[in-house]
Amino acid sequence: MAPKKKKKPTANPARGFATTSVPSKSKTVDQPDEALGDASAAGTGTDTGAKITAPGKDKVVTSKDGEHAEQGLKIQDMTADEFEAHLEDSELEALLAKYATRCVADARRQIARLETERRQLRPQSQKLSTYTWLPEETIENLIDMDARDTSRGPSTPRSVETAVDEEKLLLDLWTLERVLVSLKFPRVSEALAHITELALLRQLKSATDSLPGLPEALQWYACKMPEGELINYEQTTGTMTGVSGNSTPLQVTSEPPTANQSRQSPASTPAQVSEAEDSSSSLVSSESEEDNDPAKLTEKAIRIQRLLWTAQNDDASDSKKSGTTKEKRIAKLHRKLEQLHRDPLFDKQEAQTAWDTVLAELLITRQELMRTAARKRREEKQATAQDNIDDDTTNKESVAEYDVLAAAEDEDALLGGMFGESEDTIVSEQNQPASKDPIRLLEFGKWSGLSPKRLLDEVCRGRDSRCRIQIKTLQRTSYSARHKLEIYWTADTLAEAHTITALPSEVSAQVDERLWALEMTRVAAADTTQSEAYICTIGLFLVSTLGASEHKSVGRLPTVWRDVVKDLGDAKEAIVNEERKGALQRLRALISETQNELRRQQATPPSQDPSESLSTAGAHRRTRAPFTVSWSPEQVSKEWNSRVSRASFQEMLQVRQQLPVHHYKDRILSCIAENPVSVICAETGAGKSSGIPVLLLEQAFCSAQDYRILVTQPRRISAISLARRVSQELGESRNDIGTNRSLVGYAIRLESKTSSTTRITYATTGVLLRMLEDSPDLNELDCLILDEVHERTMDLDLLFIALQKLQKRRRTLKIVLMSATVEAKKFSDYFGGAPVLDLPGRTFPVEVGFLEDAVEATNDMTGVKEKDLTIQEEEQDLNEAFVSNKGRPVIAEPEKYSNKTQQTISNMDEYHIDYGLIAKLAACIASKPRYAKYSTAILIFMPGIGEMRRLHNLLLSMDTFGRGWIVHLLHSTFSTEELERAFERPPTGQRKIVIATNIAETGITIPDVTAVIDTCKEKIMRFDERRQLSRLTEGFISRSSARQRRGRAARVQEGLCFHLVTKHRYDNLMLEQQVPEMLRLSLQDPILRIKVWNLGSIEETLNAAIEPPLRKNVLRAIDKLKDAGALAKNEALTPLGQQIARLPLEVLLAKLAIMGVIFQCLDPILAIISLLTSKSPFLSAPTSGSQTDARRTFSRGDSDLLSSLNAYESWKKAKAARSAQEFCRKNHISDQTMVQVEAQKIQLLVYLVDAGLVKLEPEERAALNRARTYSSSSGRGGGGGGGGGLGSHSVIIPPRYNLPVIPDRALNAIVAMALYPRVLMREGKGWRNVYTNQMVSLTSRSVNHPSSSSSSSKPPRWLSFYEAMQNPRSGSLNVFETSAIPESALAILIGAEAEFKFFAGVLVLDSGKIRLSVRRWRELMAVKILRERVLATLERSYQKPGEVGEEGRAWLDMWLKIEAAQEA
Repeated sequence: MAPKKKKKPTANPARGFATTSVPSKSKTVDQPDEALGDASAAGTGTDTGAKITAPGKDKVVTSKDGEHAEQGLKIQDMTADEFEAHLEDSELEALLAKYATRCVADARRQIARLETERRQLRPQSQKLSTYTWLPEETIENLIDMDARDTSRGPSTPRSVETAVDEEKLLLDLWTLERVLVSLKFPRVSEALAHITELALLRQLKSATDSLPGLPEALQWYACKMPEGELINYEQTTGTMTGVSGNSTPLQVTSEPPTANQSRQSPASTPAQVSEAEDSSSSLVSSESEEDNDPAKLTEKAIRIQRLLWTAQNDDASDSKKSGTTKEKRIAKLHRKLEQLHRDPLFDKQEAQTAWDTVLAELLITRQELMRTAARKRREEKQATAQDNIDDDTTNKESVAEYDVLAAAEDEDALLGGMFGESEDTIVSEQNQPASKDPIRLLEFGKWSGLSPKRLLDEVCRGRDSRCRIQIKTLQRTSYSARHKLEIYWTADTLAEAHTITALPSEVSAQVDERLWALEMTRVAAADTTQSEAYICTIGLFLVSTLGASEHKSVGRLPTVWRDVVKDLGDAKEAIVNEERKGALQRLRALISETQNELRRQQATPPSQDPSESLSTAGAHRRTRAPFTVSWSPEQVSKEWNSRVSRASFQEMLQVRQQLPVHHYKDRILSCIAENPVSVICAETGAGKSSGIPVLLLEQAFCSAQDYRILVTQPRRISAISLARRVSQELGESRNDIGTNRSLVGYAIRLESKTSSTTRITYATTGVLLRMLEDSPDLNELDCLILDEVHERTMDLDLLFIALQKLQKRRRTLKIVLMSATVEAKKFSDYFGGAPVLDLPGRTFPVEVGFLEDAVEATNDMTGVKEKDLTIQEEEQDLNEAFVSNKGRPVIAEPEKYSNKTQQTISNMDEYHIDYGLIAKLAACIASKPRYAKYSTAILIFMPGIGEMRRLHNLLLSMDTFGRGWIVHLLHSTFSTEELERAFERPPTGQRKIVIATNIAETGITIPDVTAVIDTCKEKIMRFDERRQLSRLTEGFISRSSARQRRGRAARVQEGLCFHLVTKHRYDNLMLEQQVPEMLRLSLQDPILRIKVWNLGSIEETLNAAIEPPLRKNVLRAIDKLKDAGALAKNEALTPLGQQIARLPLEVLLAKLAIMGVIFQCLDPILAIISLLTSKSPFLSAPTSGSQTDARRTFSRGDSDLLSSLNAYESWKKAKAARSAQEFCRKNHISDQTMVQVEAQKIQLLVYLVDAGLVKLEPEERAALNRARTYSSSSGRGGGGGGGGGLGSHSVIIPPRYNLPVIPDRALNAIVAMALYPRVLMREGKGWRNVYTNQMVSLTSRSVNHPSSSSSSSKPPRWLSFYEAMQNPRSGSLNVFETSAIPESALAILIGAEAEFKFFAGVLVLDSGKIRLSVRRWRELMAVKILRERVLATLERSYQKPGEVGEEGRAWLDMWLKIEAAQEA
């Protein structure tokens, strides 16, 4: 045991401070009870330094072995609770050692990310104005609705029994707490409790770039906190620099200020800072540039006057200070004051008032100082003798012990330190707080290298070039010195709180965002150089926490000062670890409490509502499978014997045996039996479509084998007519088809006539596609016949892909490919060398003529009045005008034709239909004796329904066809009853004309047709590269199609056919086969089919097609489907995609139709879709020659689509009032287009009903069929005034799909949602596509074009558009059919992905393509709630078509209410 230290004699009570001895060399501490206030200092070498005890730490530092021994001893004596606490402490220390660095880094990264988002995203965002649609009342309603639905709705079971990674949760909560505290969020403990509960219930959403629980915590603040308690988005925020590296407006002190410290003396006021500018020992930078602030000018004037007063009243200055220096100083201050007075911003009156107050305080302070100095002199005289004795004793015990106040003995020295000094600014000891604590004296020895003072200046200026550093001398003697350091920042800068706490207790610190003050209150250094270096090293320690570069600069210090910084860092680390362990203990307790609470709540688990379970999209009605019951051999034999015995069967057998296919019966049956796939080519009239299925059934039934056959047809009229014909050939009655008395049935959209006895089913290709969805292996079929495969539709090519794979799985299924004209080898090779049968046809010869022949034949048609041929020329589609100069016909053999014919043809355009020529040609055939044998029935091929109706009206207006003629129309949109009338023979004495599209080209036969007029035109879908969408365009047919049309006239006798193209074009310019749809259409629809059928990879499947599409087209289609929401990122089919796949519409239009059903605005949406797929209803005004004036008349809702809708609705009203023609004439509107739009609406409703998206009652379905019948016949009278029946015959949308009133804003929003990402944003006077970032132009006929809008109205900021096309002349990109997008809808409905940046107050749509910023937290939360709830309702509707539910309907109604409120 070390000997006891000598008792120190009582010190002189007159001395102001006790002294502490510091050994000259570092000594090892051997005694645990040694005084903790002593610290060992290094010797004179440069490698030694003073040892500083960490503040607040009273523990004894021992050797490592000794520590373990002592710890082991303590463990033996610990109680159970103490031992448990000890284990917990050790566990937390291990946890911190392993994860603390990572967690701190994660917190810094998250804070930096949040602050960067706020700093960068807000300036780049468009401000979302919410004044009109998000008042506080609406926000409260939304939050309450969300809380109510969340509490009563189904959620994740509140079970906490599942194992939770408590360690990870603890670390995540601790990191989250650091983030929230650093960002100065209030009520952090409540937020953490909420996140803990969510985490234990596994309701936290995972995010790759965010801390677990951070998004939910920010949302909790936005939802629960009043606006006043959160930082406004328009204000900047700061964080603790130790965590984020940024400043924060807080003041931190190393110890609580005393009363004297809070009332500073003049010596420690900022006046001394300005005075130090003349001191050579201070580090002074240029003055702050504050001359533009009048308040700061006043403060500056007070400082100068204070210095001037001090200099003039400094009677007790140091004798060394010359009078000349004092006079110069006073003169300099006077000049500064005069210069300040000349500043125009300086307020002299205010400055004088302030100076009077300060002067009174200075006088009082001066009197107090003088009285204090006098009292001290008296006390020191009385203690002089005793003080000498103390000095002798102290010198004997320690040569390093000094009296640190020896230099402050007399009054002159005291006053001189107060009011000025030539070298340093010295603060009087009398103005410091009185303390009896001893002052530690530190000896650092000699050192060399970079001065801490200089390094501090460099580092501070590197961070803030205008900062000012001042070092004030508090006390200086020949053997001790104490200093004060002040750093003035021009930008908010704050050191970490832990760094300040780690400072030695003998050094006081006052740190705020602009001023850092460090003062050696109870510690002194051996000389001035060491004291300055020491206080600057302390300052460097604080500055080193501001950033990596500042921290790295500490390494440039000499070793002795680096050791000081290291010891301070160790002290800081100890404090931080203790605090961290406390935080972890608290959070662990929170987790335990939350688990216990959840277990108590788990005693009564919430009931699960089975109605909320979501089903797949297959819940809607599908076309019923035609085969359900199998027959035994006995049943088959009985049925067939019964049928064969019928007289009607035997009678029709004689007819069937006359067909060419019956002559090759054995070859056909053996080929099909021996091969899984067969290809049969037969000319028109061979009887393949009706005869081959019957041959197969007859063979099977004769062998007592049940056999089921499906024959596909490209069109429903073909399926129906063939089914009726085959039913008759089997001896069945006309009405037996589809019943239990018949073996034949048909299945088409919305109509299926099959039964359990049906063995031959004629179906459209679409029905087979549906069957593949339900039964990929087609187990209910024995034979599948694909007819008319030469048409190469998209559905057929997809079927080939599916059947090629099916053939390998199911070898028993027989597949037969049939066509009149087919590239047999191509199909044979595709199916592995399938055999090909070529069968002859049975047709009569046909007299063929071309355009020149038709003109030559009609030159002498004088009986036809020219006025009868006068028809209204509707405006040509501007998008097809470029073809006008390409259609000049060329006559191959002009010498055969008259000059009149040649002159007429030279003035014609083959690209346009000459209705007058068709009418005269039909009249020629009907009236000339030469063509009398061909005039029984005339079939006229037209490209589309609009052209059909136009020709229909023209023919009925002619005298030739006024009496004795019946005119029929054949189109795929007409009802079955209307279509079947065209096949009936006219009554005796009457003849007929059938006007048809390519529906009559193949698959059906009108037996009595003997003459054909072929325009050689058809409407086909093409993918428009310029518009990037599929369009129905008019073009020339192929030669193979022309031969098919020609063959329609030679089924029963010799026929006549006129192709209205020149022979030159027919032989040289027309294609032999039409380009397959897969190579000319968008691939979006087949891709959806591939996903529905689960055929595998999209690219691989399409590469397996007969003629694969280009890869770039495949990738483009995939991207478009992802944008539309039909495909997920991983190319999986979404519920919305499943519904879109069931509609035969372009993807965006199908999506729009689905939205119309969900939002209960089906009628206007169907009208909009019909308008989009038709020509513009607006005609050119006679005066201006453009559509702009006509469209402007019906302008509505800043939308081209709503303007067209307005015109359509007005036309309907005029139609009901029998004034449609007058209405169209006055407003320059096409009546034919409006009629077509009305018919298209009905067809769209049929699509929706067939897809199961719209469910109709039996009476509603009957009304729909009546409307289809009326729409097919209403065109005969055009849209004339006689159309008053429209109101009673047009389809009425059920009220459940149509709200009484739909705001225009809501319609615009729904259109924009369906057309997204086709969104434009206004930039200056132009528009930018937010998806492609291209600048675009609006067409002049748009209501949103500047020339169309009124000068007083402000153009919308956001627009949707339907199509874009590059102008071939200017090269600019023009957009068509634009509509304004309400900002509220943009935030709630638009975009596939939405990120809510709550800290930044920004809504980011689709990876930054659209950014919207709000003003308040609660506004962003309300937008998030409404958006998520509305989109969740839509998602449920996609999964369960037609079922929104009460909760979902409430959210949709809330959104509609918001839109309606803005429109009011």
